Amino acid sequence: MTPAPVPANAVRVPEFNATCTYSHSKPDDPIVAPGLPGASHMHSFFGNKSTDAFTTTQSLLSNTGTTCTPAKDLSAYWIPTLYERGKAVEPDGMIVYYGSRLPDPTATVPFPQGFRMIAGNAKLQVATPAGSPNQFWCAGPGGETGRSADGNWPRCASTAKLVYQLVFPDCWDGKHLDSPDHKSHVAFTYDGKCSGAYPVAIPSVSFVISYPTSGSADGFSLASGMASSIHGDFFNAWDSAALGQRVKDCIVQSAKCNSAGTF
Repeated sequence: MTPAPVPANAVRVPEFNATCTYSHSKPDDPIVAPGLPGASHMHSFFGNKSTDAFTTTQSLLSNTGTTCTPAKDLSAYWIPTLYERGKAVEPDGMIVYYGSRLPDPTATVPFPQGFRMIAGNAKLQVATPAGSPNQFWCAGPGGETGRSADGNWPRCASTAKLVYQLVFPDCWDGKHLDSPDHKSHVAFTYDGKCSGAYPVAIPSVSFVISYPTSGSADGFSLASGMASSIHGDFFNAWDSAALGQRVKDCIVQSAKCNSAGTF
């Protein structure tokens, strides 16, 4: 592909995104428990509206309804459902950022069709008091005003919202679309490059999830348990040309693009 010329006023950050809204909820997980409806805890799904326990690459590509912009992103994204006092709180939006944390992003390649991976650990049940890793936080005027009674969840000003950012691995073994634990085919770069068993640089995916709630002293829970159990799934079904052009234009050239894939 021929890269688009980068305008002089472009922000030199290797990044593009898909802007998504909530689609539906099901106790399904087509990556961890394919073909087994109801076998998972409750998940909140974004993107392809057809996603369920029986989802395959072909079913995603065949069902063109999506809650994401651009419409050429037919991928499925999902996270455990958040609950406040036993009631589901569905996100009012999620931005899926595709970027690079590598000093040299020029070798980054697009995901192949059907690529799948998981970030986070649904089985991790540890306290997440203020200052610890794996934090939800408050975005907006006023920010955090306190913590839940157990200290694990922020309480936000009425003008702020609960937010979380989930970051996925950015290096791939170049061979497997998935792996038995859905993680072993990918890895996080630790020395600024992708090498060894994970030589292929893939876009660094991150979910930025915004919830329309400021919280309470009671805190929250996830369908998977404590705040530390937050995790996310990515099942790629981008139109190959649309994804490839964005990687070439935005990531390889280190130029910030919008959801339309333009500068």
